[in-house]
Amino acid sequence: MDRDLLPGGSDHTSVCSVGDLVNLEWGKVVKSLNWTFIFNLVNFAILLYLLKRLLFKPALAYLDRRRELIASRMESARADEEKAAKLAAERTEVLKKAYEQSRQIVEKAHAQAEETIVAAKSEAKQDAERILDDARMQIEQERVQMKQELRRAYAEISVLGASRVLKREVKLKDHRRLLDELLAEIDEEALRIKQ
Repeated sequence: MDRDLLPGGSDHTSVCSVGDLVNLEWGKVVKSLNWTFIFNLVNFAILLYLLKRLLFKPALAYLDRRRELIASRMESARADEEKAAKLAAERTEVLKKAYEQSRQIVEKAHAQAEETIVAAKSEAKQDAERILDDARMQIEQERVQMKQELRRAYAEISVLGASRVLKREVKLKDHRRLLDELLAEIDEEALRIKQ
């Protein structure tokens, strides 16, 4: 053992106890310590505590809030993007439907116009046929009327000529009978001429 380690610093070669050795060592450590270093350590620990308490916690809280804000904004942006895509799809669908409806309206208008044209042509044709039929009927009526007038005129002329020939007056009854006979003969003659 070393002499300096013995209690009392004597040259005694007696044996020391373990407790004496520990006390001796501790004392040397305490004497050799630099108190400035210890104060610096304590100051550093206090500074770390204050920084943690006053700076790190608020900074971490701010960073957490900022992270949450960014996450919520990203989620909002994602939702807005999905909403915009959905609106774009809906707009496209509405435009397709509007185009289809306009196409159907145009087709319907063309079909109605075609039907109107066909109906107008048909009506015009019917009107023309009706006008022609009316004209034919009127012509036929006028022809029949003229025939009757001609027959009467022929009959009157014939009766007048016959009465002069006979130099007698024909009675009214006889006059009518003669007119009817002459008209019948004229009708027969007209039918024969027609055929």
